[in-house]
Amino acid sequence: MKMKNVKKLTPQFGIILLSAIMISAVQSCIKDNFDLNKLTKIDYSPNLAVPLIYSSLTISDLLNKGGSQVVSVDANNFCSIIYRSNLFSLKASDVITLPNQTVPPFSTPLNTGPNPAGFTFTQSLPPQIVAFNTGTNGPLIDSIKFKTGSLDITINSDINDNGSIVIQIPSAKKNGVAFSKTILLTYTGTLPVTAVTTVDLAGYTFDMTVGGTASNQFTVNSTITLTGSGTPITPTDNISVSQSLNSISFAKIYGDIGQQSLTPAGTDSVQLSIFKSALGTGSFTLVDPRIKLIISNSYGVPINAGVNPFYGYTPGQPDIPVTYTGVPNYVAQLPIHSPGFNQIGQVLTDSFTLNNTNSNIATIVNHTPKYLIYKINSQTNPTPANHQNFVLDTSRFRVDMEVNLPLYGTAQNFTLQDTLPFTMQQTLTNDVESILFRTYNSNGFPFDVNLQVYFTDSVYTKLDSLVTPAQSILKSGVVTSGIVTSPTATNYDAVVVKSRLAHLKNTKHILIKAVANTTSTGGVYQNVKIYTYYKIDFKLGLQIQVKTKI
Repeated sequence: MKMKNVKKLTPQFGIILLSAIMISAVQSCIKDNFDLNKLTKIDYSPNLAVPLIYSSLTISDLLNKGGSQVVSVDANNFCSIIYRSNLFSLKASDVITLPNQTVPPFSTPLNTGPNPAGFTFTQSLPPQIVAFNTGTNGPLIDSIKFKTGSLDITINSDINDNGSIVIQIPSAKKNGVAFSKTILLTYTGTLPVTAVTTVDLAGYTFDMTVGGTASNQFTVNSTITLTGSGTPITPTDNISVSQSLNSISFAKIYGDIGQQSLTPAGTDSVQLSIFKSALGTGSFTLVDPRIKLIISNSYGVPINAGVNPFYGYTPGQPDIPVTYTGVPNYVAQLPIHSPGFNQIGQVLTDSFTLNNTNSNIATIVNHTPKYLIYKINSQTNPTPANHQNFVLDTSRFRVDMEVNLPLYGTAQNFTLQDTLPFTMQQTLTNDVESILFRTYNSNGFPFDVNLQVYFTDSVYTKLDSLVTPAQSILKSGVVTSGIVTSPTATNYDAVVVKSRLAHLKNTKHILIKAVANTTSTGGVYQNVKIYTYYKIDFKLGLQIQVKTKI
């Protein structure tokens, strides 16, 4: 947890600032009334003291900012880190997609015989049963309310008469009125007589049971009315009707949704960014970590779902599977509630929590995993049967994860590491005799920190180190019963002489390594608590011995 603090202490900023101060200091020594020609070359060795950084850091500053965590604070100012992540969220409109479809065209001969001029006759065509295509693994629909869609109708007539055709779908209703569309046929002297029309289906509810005897079907009735022109109708004269449904989507479906998967294929992960810089050495223990899964569902469909696999993962380390005892087999079967027909539109929610009493979550978290790897498996209508389901286009199945890490535990040689780009200024290595890095620290946190800064070349070969010998730069505050009662102040001076500065000309990076330990008694590390009012006050100054010629 120290790395973000360390990043504030970049020497490159100090060196750049120091260079500017040196230049201005030398320039300020030149007075207008000096005769520079009378001066001999004199070596000066000024000793310059430069305050660089003052920082006061709290728990929010020390945490890795790259993740999705928040710091939760209770009434006593005790801190917990909480990671919240949506594992998945799937709407019914993404699961059930209705394809465009073409209704098989039909044509029919009319009653043949004389067709006296001005004579009007009407003929009803045989009912057409339309099979509605619900797509791959599509549901068996009893009724559907369309959110969008159009019924496109094309009519061709071989008869040189004016007239009309009425298309009716008795089981399709909008605002209580059955579907009916009248299409005019106008003879203009050429055949065939063609008429094209489009009907907006939005808001129509189709009963697709054909009187309770089927699913995914509806009936179309057509009635033709013609006004005779005097030309007889022959057996080869007919009228054909073509229909198609396009751009259709549903607002509501009743029926048997069938067995569908509501979760993505493959595994996914939640990153625990607090451990992003952990090296996997030492130990970091929390007394009461918890993982909570929250399941929300508004599908009117029974759903079975489980988590498998589910484990902690760090590259190069063995995976640690989640195990549990004394609780229902929720990892294999999540607690999912489905709304009934009297709860249409409602979202039902349930959850379960894995903690150190019913699982090995503490073991997993205390191995400082970089990720939690998981896969949610799900199936609607798990038992084969005829189901009575409903879904809205807005129905959603969602699982969220909440990782709660109360900051109460121990650190034993818990090691974090980070790198920063760094280039030693050439003029600095030539003109500076030595640099003294002076730090003042007041540590109100309950752990000691051994800090080391390495200078490395472009391939991260270590050229030198700043803290010699390695030691605790930040001494723990005074701890009583796991709580810091007063901060501890420490000072540290690090001197880099000219011979070492010259050695650092090839520096391209600095590698910062921090090793944290909570206080211990007799080798037993004490559990400590982290509060919002804990802070580290840090001051950094430079004292530079400069040799230059005027």
